[in-house]
Amino acid sequence: MISAAFAILASACVMSMMVLTCLDSAMRWFTGRSVAGVQEIVEQLMVAIVFLGMAYALRRGEHVSVKVFTSVLPFRVAAVLRLVGIVIMIGIVAWMTWRTGQTAWRSFLTGEVRFGLLQVPVWPARLAIPLGLAALILQALPSAADQFRQVRTGEGAPALPAGNQAF
Repeated sequence: MISAAFAILASACVMSMMVLTCLDSAMRWFTGRSVAGVQEIVEQLMVAIVFLGMAYALRRGEHVSVKVFTSVLPFRVAAVLRLVGIVIMIGIVAWMTWRTGQTAWRSFLTGEVRFGLLQVPVWPARLAIPLGLAALILQALPSAADQFRQVRTGEGAPALPAGNQAF
C-alpha cells in the first residue's frame, strides 16, 4: 500500500516536471527567457521520482535482474541465493536509509537551499530518499519471507511439463 502511494506521488512529480519543462520551453520560445527556478525545481523532482518509485518497481518485479546464474541451479539452491541477496540488500538499504535520513534532517534544520535563480529548499528531495528506501525495505520483507518459505518447503518450484521427466 505504501509503495502504491509513493508511486502515485512519484507520478505526480513526473507530471509536475513535464508541465514545468513545457512551460519553460514555451517561455524561452516566446520571450527568449527561462522561467526562474525551473531547473532547480526539476532537479529536486527527479530525486523524488527515482526514490519514491523504487518500492513499487520491486513490488511489480520490474527491477533489473539477471537470472542467468540462478536459472541453471537446482530450485532450492537458487532460492537460497535469492534469499541471501535479499537479506544483504535489506541490510545495505537499511544503512542507507539511516544515513540519508540523518542528511535530510540536517538539511531541514539548517534550511539548506539549492542556489540558482531561486533558492529552492533541498530538504524535501533529501527526505524523499530515506522515505523511498524505507518503503523499499518494507516491500522487500515479504519477498524475503517468500524466499525463506521456498527454501524451507520447496514450494514454488517450477513443475515439469507433462511427458518430460527429469533424468
